[in-house]
Amino acid sequence: MAAQETKEELLYKKRFIELANTAYFKEYAVFTDFLNLNEQSVFLETVRELPKINFFMWGGAKHTERKMICFSCEKIDTENFPLSVIKVSPIQVKFAENLSHRDYLGALMNLGIERCKIGDIWLHEKSAYVFVDSTLKEYISQELTKVRHTSVRCVDVEEDFSYEQQYEELVGTVSSIRLDTLITMAFQGSRSNLIQHIAARKVFVNSKLTTSNGYSINPGDIISVRGMGKFIFQEELGVSKKGKIKVILRKYM
Repeated sequence: MAAQETKEELLYKKRFIELANTAYFKEYAVFTDFLNLNEQSVFLETVRELPKINFFMWGGAKHTERKMICFSCEKIDTENFPLSVIKVSPIQVKFAENLSHRDYLGALMNLGIERCKIGDIWLHEKSAYVFVDSTLKEYISQELTKVRHTSVRCVDVEEDFSYEQQYEELVGTVSSIRLDTLITMAFQGSRSNLIQHIAARKVFVNSKLTTSNGYSINPGDIISVRGMGKFIFQEELGVSKKGKIKVILRKYM
């Protein structure tokens, strides 16, 4: 690991410990900004160094990738997290462009908003659901009027947020239930090219950085490959006559 990366991780660990201590000694809830998978992985390695305090990671809905962490001496309720969901929709659907995650993120950051204040961005038909720090919801609702060339309106989703995650179900065979074999099956590319993502520290299992090709995967584990997507290892169906293991993966769409 490069020295720069080591220094950055140490700074993250120090910050997590400081926030946990603040919550512990001052006895009130403390929240982080939205954390990416690498930052969450660093946090999980820091847990044993924290004081005896409750903590919970939440991104606004089930299966969000970017999450905040709450530290508290009391029971933690997800409703208390300082985050909001904004629905961004085209004013004229007929003339709307096919906008990407990058388009929405770029439009938000062009407003001067830091990346750590923005959580997941989920696309649904011609609209997007954007998870943001609650202190910014009014500003975004007023100032975000265009994404690329498409005029948009923003609506704060105040009721309980509900979103049906779409999956592509993949059924196939692998030689073993290992990280490298499942990634190769999920993304259907050259094994040698795909496993380079593991060495490049771009692969996370249940938000924890994993650098071993042979890491054993369990049913329900969520595997994320930065820049490619993520999937769930659903279950093992049995062994074929040729000794291959038949499995089901659920790939996020």
